[in-house]
Amino acid sequence: MIIPEAKVWAMVIEGVASLGNVHSHGSNAPKWRGRAARLVEQWGETHGARNSKEPAGLDRDGLKVYQGWFNGLINSHSPLDPIIPYLEHPSLPISSLLQGLEPSALPLACQAVIEAAESHSLPSLRQDVLAFQGLEKQRREELVSEVIQEVTPVAENAGKSSKQAHVSHRNEARFAITNLRQALSAIDSSSIPINRQRALENASLQAARAELEESAKRIQAAGDTSTLQRSVLQSWMHTWLGELTVELEKRIASMQAEIEALPESKAAVAPPKYSATARMKPQVLLMYLSLLPVDKLALITILEIMRMSGSGGIADGMKVLRGMVAVGKAVETEFRAETIKNVAGVDSYHWLKTIDPQTQKPSRQLIGSVWKKIGEQANQAKRLGKGEAERILPPNHDDMQDIWTPAWSRMIQLGVGSELVDALLKVAKVERTARDRNTGEIVMELQPAFTHAYEYVRGKKLGVIKLNPVVAARLAKDDIGVVIHPKHLPMLVEPRPWTAHNKGGYLLHSVPVMRYKESLEQQKWLKAASEEGHLEPVFHGLDVLSSTPWRINRRVFDVVLESWNKGEPIADIPPSEDKAHYEFPEKPDSSDQDPQVRVQYVEKTKAVLAQQRKDHAERCKFNYNIEIARSYLKDTFYLPHNMDFRGRAYPIPPHLSPVGDDLCRGLLTFGTKKPLGETGLKWLQIHLANVYGYDKASFAERARFAQEHEADIFDSADHPLDGKRWWLKAEDPWQCLATCFELAAALRSPSPSAYESSLPVHQDGTCNGMQHYAALGGDVRGAKAVNLEAGDRPADIYTGVVDIVNKVVEEDKKAGHDIALLIKEPLGRKVVKQTVMTTVYGVTFVGARDQIAKQLHARGDIAQEHIFAVSSYIAKTVLNCIGDLFSGAKAIMDWLTTSARLISRSIPPTRIQEAATNLTSTSRTGKVTSRAAKEFMSAVIWTTPLGLPVVQPYRKAHKKQIMTALQSVYISDPNAPSEVSPQKQATAFPPNFIHSLDATHMLLTALKCKQNNLAFASVHDSYWTHAATVEKMSDLIRDTFVELHSQDLVGKLREDFLDRYGEYCIPIQSARNISTTAAKRKAASAQRRKAIFDEAIVNAEVDLIASTPEQVEAKAAQALSLSAGKVIEMAGKSSMDGEEVDTFRGGKQHWVKFKDVLPPCPPRGVFEVRRVKQSAYFFS
Repeated sequence: MIIPEAKVWAMVIEGVASLGNVHSHGSNAPKWRGRAARLVEQWGETHGARNSKEPAGLDRDGLKVYQGWFNGLINSHSPLDPIIPYLEHPSLPISSLLQGLEPSALPLACQAVIEAAESHSLPSLRQDVLAFQGLEKQRREELVSEVIQEVTPVAENAGKSSKQAHVSHRNEARFAITNLRQALSAIDSSSIPINRQRALENASLQAARAELEESAKRIQAAGDTSTLQRSVLQSWMHTWLGELTVELEKRIASMQAEIEALPESKAAVAPPKYSATARMKPQVLLMYLSLLPVDKLALITILEIMRMSGSGGIADGMKVLRGMVAVGKAVETEFRAETIKNVAGVDSYHWLKTIDPQTQKPSRQLIGSVWKKIGEQANQAKRLGKGEAERILPPNHDDMQDIWTPAWSRMIQLGVGSELVDALLKVAKVERTARDRNTGEIVMELQPAFTHAYEYVRGKKLGVIKLNPVVAARLAKDDIGVVIHPKHLPMLVEPRPWTAHNKGGYLLHSVPVMRYKESLEQQKWLKAASEEGHLEPVFHGLDVLSSTPWRINRRVFDVVLESWNKGEPIADIPPSEDKAHYEFPEKPDSSDQDPQVRVQYVEKTKAVLAQQRKDHAERCKFNYNIEIARSYLKDTFYLPHNMDFRGRAYPIPPHLSPVGDDLCRGLLTFGTKKPLGETGLKWLQIHLANVYGYDKASFAERARFAQEHEADIFDSADHPLDGKRWWLKAEDPWQCLATCFELAAALRSPSPSAYESSLPVHQDGTCNGMQHYAALGGDVRGAKAVNLEAGDRPADIYTGVVDIVNKVVEEDKKAGHDIALLIKEPLGRKVVKQTVMTTVYGVTFVGARDQIAKQLHARGDIAQEHIFAVSSYIAKTVLNCIGDLFSGAKAIMDWLTTSARLISRSIPPTRIQEAATNLTSTSRTGKVTSRAAKEFMSAVIWTTPLGLPVVQPYRKAHKKQIMTALQSVYISDPNAPSEVSPQKQATAFPPNFIHSLDATHMLLTALKCKQNNLAFASVHDSYWTHAATVEKMSDLIRDTFVELHSQDLVGKLREDFLDRYGEYCIPIQSARNISTTAAKRKAASAQRRKAIFDEAIVNAEVDLIASTPEQVEAKAAQALSLSAGKVIEMAGKSSMDGEEVDTFRGGKQHWVKFKDVLPPCPPRGVFEVRRVKQSAYFFS
């Protein structure tokens, strides 16, 4: 039986309930009300309700069912008694039903619910209705209360030279801003929030479509002088359609004749084979071209090629490969759609699932989703057997199972697309007119509509398909119906809770719970975990972040708007174009023969132009954020969250969120207020010191800092722009200003403890990654450096490291060290901060050197020609100091890296025989190579403590040369299995693992805050709540950290690896048994690395001029990486008892099992993680 969708149930139930009016239907009215109630119960039964009065199917738009029932009861003036038990359930708040009514029906509905609540003794229900009425009244009053000044937009031609600027656009607003305003206009409606949210999501989709269309028009920036009319283009397309249809019929007939002439043994359809010289065989190509009518193939080809115009950075055209694959994909999608429609029928469950609710047309994404589901059902039916399948699976599943086919490979899409595109290029012509320069006569010529050519893009020769200029000019004005991703904006209602890996967030827009790039493996693991219910804690944690209400800080916004519209630079906002002043260097005299003068002039000019472009980009960004803030001034809004593949949460809207810059954070305040209470004022004062930059002192000193600057705080609050502007000296000026406003208001209130504050107060971790490493390793010295141990004042790891580095530098100076003598002034913490911070995330020597070089440039006290050598010297010193300070972290990092390297070079035992054979082809040297490396398919996979599977996506992208109808192309199939990149898997694993623990700690804290009724927001390792609840949140942060690290996380990870990869095998270079003394291996490895590393640095010290950066870098890289075979052998010397591990022979290769060579976990130190509870500065 096909179960109708929720909206169908809702319409029927509302209609039946509406007949329950006693005045209209007399004695039959109770019968109709009873029928409506029974229909609701039936909905619950079919969607898993545990009892008849429990809301069900809410994850399947079930809210519409209850809204329909409620609407029917209200419209018929029926008693609300039947629906009251449902309203007692927390998953069905009364506000969600009231939001489904028209504004005119709200007064009557609210009164009816209040009366029902009183008669059923439900004071909380009555209170909820009164709160809803208050919010609606406030909303209506705010709508008419004032007109807010508009944000002066960045002009369309700002940031462009006079040659680039178009006169008619000189004072026009940028299209992005006018388009954004159009989308945001949906917020100003007087309708209820849920209706405005739906309108906003539809408007954001339209805005995305409009931006794409505008982008297409901008390609024609030279000006549209064409006199073509739309009817002319349509006439051309109709002509192309007819001619392409004829051409394809000829080609298909030719293929058939060619196949018929072949011997029977060669005419059979065999799996297609491809090469750089051979195209797809005609019998295979014919099979695919016969799937659709020829005229439909022709139409798809024309529309798809026109749709792809301007893609991939090719103006007025596209890359050949991109175009051919797109046409092949479109044919595959159309074949699927036709198959579903013809076999299942237009009224079938399968076909209706392909219809986009917004466009009411089948969409490619939904067609692909339905087709994939049919395949899954086909596999399920085979496992279940006929009887069980009939009971569980949808009707017609047998028919759909019979016709289902796997997804086409990229090679097949390419082969089909190339044939169709080649035919189109041959037949499509257009008439082009021009005026003869000599005679003045109008000349008309028939030209190809599309041409195949080659272009050099970033130094690579690429085949491209170019559009004739007249076609390109016209095409920019036509709606080709492209697939468009909506622009995500903050929501006016609470986001949908996450209930599956692809269900949650926006009401209409489909957004996945995880962000990842072309990783089918991650997708499968995530989907499986979701379906098995393992992701519930992760979903609930994301829901906590998504349900936090926000508002715009009006006082900060007013200052921002006034400053912006004046165009003056303030804080991090650069001046407007008319107020900006850039000093270009004076052009050298042409008679000056000194080349250095010319070089300096060019470099200085480039620097000024770069600053000009940067300022323009910054103003465009700020313009966007301020415009969004203006539109949400009168509303409470929400930021739906999802996560990356490691579990780190991010707001889905890319603009105006806590993850944004200082301005975004200053503009945001919680949507709820809480009295400061006994401790809130102190935490506001501490927060002010933190955002000002005075965050290394004790809490008492920070509070005293705010008290000593009360006069500055009041001046900043009362005269932010015309006073002393003390707030602008802060490290985070906009957040400082917001805190000044809040503190001034609290201090001036009759009772500061009763003052209701909405300002978010932050608690930030100290080098959070190192905190996790110190806890994992029980590292006493490391724990003290990152505030896991209690102290009188916060330990500053960056200052600690730079103090040690400065001591080393001073000692080297005394010893006459050439490079140390170049450092005149002591190094500041800023020089080493980024390197220390990123060490935990696997920063390399080269990365550390570049980070330090950037800071030395900013300091300006090291000559340009010496920066490379000095930054190399400092990087080496910093990394050595960190290794000494965090020996436990270094041991765990090394263990994680080694484990990942072994995993990425391991092979399932079922593949041993294949891996042991030699490749059929030879290498360039003529040497036969082993295929073992081709079998390295094992990615590093682990499960976080909250049940999230993490799959590292790092694989080698292999390109294959294929001959097509147009040219030979190189293609890589992202869906095809390819071997992993061992180097990337190994280097990325330590930081990714720590990120996953960091994300777990945050989500655990979010869940605890929700349970304790605390507002909570997070920016990775910075946790936000009200000032009044900081201390409670601090306790919860520590509790969850202890809860997390009381487990043997590294030990569990090792067990997980052994369960997953234990029987996997690793190829080794010799048959001898592997010595397994881990201590010797580690010591030898460290000594060798140090010797080579020091040699590289010494060479740089001896001769700064002779040693090029590339030479030093190459030696340093050699020091930091060993050959694959050596790593495997050295990692193998690691059994726990020092006994030898036997190897075995499989085929022509020697192997060792992963479980026999995985090193034991590093020994744990004596630091007890529960001591964190006594550390006041763990998060501060």
